[in-house]
Amino acid sequence: MKFAVLVFPGSNCDIDCYKAVEDAIGQEVDYVWHTATDLSAYDCILVPGGFSYGDYLRCGAISRFAPVMNEVAKAAEQGKYILGICNGFQILTEAGLLPGH
Repeated sequence: MKFAVLVFPGSNCDIDCYKAVEDAIGQEVDYVWHTATDLSAYDCILVPGGFSYGDYLRCGAISRFAPVMNEVAKAAEQGKYILGICNGFQILTEAGLLPGH
């Protein structure tokens, strides 16, 4: 499997996610910046926690508009694995990928 770790301005734990994939399960992993427009090479997408864009409004309110989120939605439609951790879960909720918005 190939993993993507999404990185937004203000993300944290992205390094932890990367190291967990690389060291614990020995799979290929890349950091993917929020401006990316293609996630087709990845089987699993990790959305780490942190304070994307500072979270001045609420968790994920701004980051859901990032170009990469269109690709995350496509990946979800294709049945790829997506994991939102901490505020990464909130980003997925704000993007309408999880119930609760």
